[in-house]
Amino acid sequence: MNFALIVLVISTIAGIYIGILSQRPVSSLSDSIKCPFCYGIDLCKDVDDKRITLTYKSFGDVFYNLFSVKNLYFAEYGDKRVVLKKLGHKEELDRIRRTHVAQDDVLNFMKSDDGVRSFRPCSKETAKTFLNEMSSNFDLDQIWTILQVNVEPLILTLLSNQAWPVPKLYGRCGFLIIEQYCGLPLNHFQTSPWHVRAYLALQLLEAAIHFTHKHHDFRLYLTDISPDNIAVDDNFTLYFVDLENVILKQKLEDNKMIHYSEYFADEDFVYSEEEVCQSPISDHNVYAVCRLLLSRRAPWPMMRNGLLHSPPPGVTTLHSELFSLVEECVDSKVKLNRFYIAEELIRLLKGVIE
Repeated sequence: MNFALIVLVISTIAGIYIGILSQRPVSSLSDSIKCPFCYGIDLCKDVDDKRITLTYKSFGDVFYNLFSVKNLYFAEYGDKRVVLKKLGHKEELDRIRRTHVAQDDVLNFMKSDDGVRSFRPCSKETAKTFLNEMSSNFDLDQIWTILQVNVEPLILTLLSNQAWPVPKLYGRCGFLIIEQYCGLPLNHFQTSPWHVRAYLALQLLEAAIHFTHKHHDFRLYLTDISPDNIAVDDNFTLYFVDLENVILKQKLEDNKMIHYSEYFADEDFVYSEEEVCQSPISDHNVYAVCRLLLSRRAPWPMMRNGLLHSPPPGVTTLHSELFSLVEECVDSKVKLNRFYIAEELIRLLKGVIE
């Protein structure tokens, strides 16, 4: 059998395989028959009516949709480009406890070591307030199921009433959530023109402050900030697209004492959940953005040399304070207030961009 014939056979088999898989409906991914122990059913009618369809318009679409990479799928919902996330791997979904529970059982689970370690309410009172807010959009079986796998649908719902740098959640069907497509990962912009990267750095700092202060009931501390978990659209608007890893702190105290996140030169990034929770306010979000994304000392595989690397000569000359403040944000010998540093960086970046 010659080489040309081998290639022809492989191409034919691959074509048949792709053709078969490309016809599969979204409903085959949802496992909605397992409801009520699922994420929700509000978009199941649109899924069943094939108003949401998988797309194969780019290599990325084909690769993700055919090979189930990270359980992410790209689709169209009417005239909108969307992302379908099947949260949880098969093993996680198989382990779900499909039993009806009372609210107290859910609260105890949220604060126990059995709970999903990536989502940590700081107290039982925090968990109760959060649960009460979610109850208008999810029934208790759905909340119970989500908490056993991935909290992202709840966090997106929590942040749905104001302008937050997160995707819009269109709805749920079975174990799928359907959310806004927000663009390419941040690391695709590592070599973009400097002023584009400066605009992204500005948004990162604003987001760090907003997650800490903006919500009326909670402070949200993100514990898995990385370029892969942040997307940028065609207008260079930035979104945090993976919200599974969160420490949730209720706004209760009037005390403005700020927890200072410690820098350790020999550690890429460490934080203390206990210290974050024990303090009325933590600078965790600001520190994470500076340490992992902006600083020239950002550890691999984060943003190599920092998002603001290779500035134009004029920027280096006229705005040298910008770069020294980024490093002060990571490691200040006198422990300068990182919120003050962030506000100063925002002011300087706006001046450079404008």
